Amino acid sequence: MVLSKEKYTIVGLHNLKEKVACLTLDVEQDYGDLLREPSYEGLGYISDLVDFFKERDIPLTCFVQGSLFETHPAEIKKLFALDAEFELHAYSHPSPEQINTEFEVERGEDAYKKFFGKKPVGYRSPLGVISESDYAILASHGFGFDSSVFPSIRPNAFNNLRLPIKPYFLDHFQIVEFPFTVFSNVIRVPIALSYIKLLGKPYFYSLRTFPLPSLIVFDFHLHDLFRLSSANKIPLEKFSFFYRRVFKRIYCGEKVNGMHILDEFITVLKKKNYTFLKLIDVYEAASR
Repeated sequence: MVLSKEKYTIVGLHNLKEKVACLTLDVEQDYGDLLREPSYEGLGYISDLVDFFKERDIPLTCFVQGSLFETHPAEIKKLFALDAEFELHAYSHPSPEQINTEFEVERGEDAYKKFFGKKPVGYRSPLGVISESDYAILASHGFGFDSSVFPSIRPNAFNNLRLPIKPYFLDHFQIVEFPFTVFSNVIRVPIALSYIKLLGKPYFYSLRTFPLPSLIVFDFHLHDLFRLSSANKIPLEKFSFFYRRVFKRIYCGEKVNGMHILDEFITVLKKKNYTFLKLIDVYEAASR
């Protein structure tokens, strides 16, 4: 997606006096659209995740796949034990080639409203793929913010190197975009759990050592945190050599403990004096 500078305005976050980190969890079917048939093994670990966040007393922003409000309400309700924010993560998490955004937004919003009795404020599109026409749909449904954009490049998926790395207001659509955080305008490597798992110790050394942006929007999934048996069902043979290596390292590595990595990352942020907030808190601060 390419936006001209006339179409957006960088959002000033002057009301946030401190460095802020928003930990955002995509609550979805296992491995997004990678499996041939949906699997929900990861939802069985929500209780473990709740215990982890309660121990650390850190807020969490959850972007929930809308269909789960209908099919797995008990699992979603377990997250109520946390100081959590709930927003919408499409309805069925299709692949970018198959997505019907109007359906995903309308059906997802309906499921959300039936579950919570109110409309969501924020949205996240599957796999970080979103277009101007998608923003128009979000605007027509009254969404206040989106958090879908990786301002980086992913082979055969997107090239967002021309997009801003800071939150920006889409003037025509009256929506704030909170992109996933990257190191800098030059080093556009996302700060996300999957990238920590992929790039390993040198990457984590960089997180500890170098200055990080004042606002961090950090993304992770249940299948990033826990080793699921459904990983064995990812049809690796259909992907390129590059993506086979990536998926094996991120999802199939027996020695990589996602919960331990998340804990270490939180420790790094605390040592760097970050305050933890929900994304809705940052949106409301930016809207004042």
